[in-house]
Amino acid sequence: MTIQEIANELNISVSTVSKALNGASDVSAATRQTVCAYAKKVGYKTKRSLKLKGRLGLLWAKKPEDKFSAASQVADAFRKEAQDNMYLVFSDDLHSVDASFDLNEYMKRQGLDAAIFFDLNFYSPIYKKIKHTERPLVLFDNYISDNALVSGVGCDNIHATEKAIDYLVKKGHKTIGFVGGERQSLVSAERLAGYILGLSKNSIEYRYDITYFGDFERQSGVDAANYFFQNNKEITAVVCASDNMAMGLIDQLRLLGKKIPQDVSIIGFDDLEILRYTNYNLSTIRQDFEAIGQKAFHILDSMLSGQPAQRAILGFKLIERDTVIKLADQNDPLHSPT
Repeated sequence: MTIQEIANELNISVSTVSKALNGASDVSAATRQTVCAYAKKVGYKTKRSLKLKGRLGLLWAKKPEDKFSAASQVADAFRKEAQDNMYLVFSDDLHSVDASFDLNEYMKRQGLDAAIFFDLNFYSPIYKKIKHTERPLVLFDNYISDNALVSGVGCDNIHATEKAIDYLVKKGHKTIGFVGGERQSLVSAERLAGYILGLSKNSIEYRYDITYFGDFERQSGVDAANYFFQNNKEITAVVCASDNMAMGLIDQLRLLGKKIPQDVSIIGFDDLEILRYTNYNLSTIRQDFEAIGQKAFHILDSMLSGQPAQRAILGFKLIERDTVIKLADQNDPLHSPT
């Protein structure tokens, strides 16, 4: 009896059977019980154990975020792809570890063949440990070149932010602010670099005074709005390094009497699922979280088969919605914003 035959007999997908047999959290208890009971009945238990390929870690350097976050969506896609390919997936929160943490001993103790790390920045006590890993790792939105067992996967952050600047410039904007994430992270540095590059290629001088750094969360957008407003920064547009910060920025600017996009145009980054359930209609850079998660798994799988580490940079898409306005051409009094 094979998984395919079990799926045919129970009239469910092969993927669902695989996840049920592996104890996946996104399969209902009733379905899991039905599948496992039938597998036991037909003697599949022994075959299943022989088919498992290994145990992978899904590890968080900070407290796991809500289900709508970029990292959580990538993690879900990674978990599904790994389970569909007959790996067990173990998840753990390592945000409270200190400098004495031994990553190699930890992975050995947990029986992990390889792992993916989320929310890792340069100040994390885990960061230095990763350079000395003895087992394959892949880092989401990060990369370390000092160890041949460490790969990286993420969006093309630099060119994505550069694209956002090009788009705003074509809409007539020249005074464009930037709200960045935590300074100690690679992804934040890359998005800042894309912002500066986009300005430079459009012959716009970078201004530190209209750049604000936060931590990717909504409150940082609120704080950025207060900074821009209280210091009378005459900006016509802002690029935010995350949708969460963009939503916080919009909320606070509205409280301060600004209209979006008539007074300030705003672009976010991520295209989070939560936007589908809000009325922000945020123009943003879309990451393909499912593709990133799947790619992260296949990189780890290939490394376990002896393939070299790599850094995979996936594409993006600029999503045009309602938070960007075209400025009137000052040389054409008959032209009005659209």
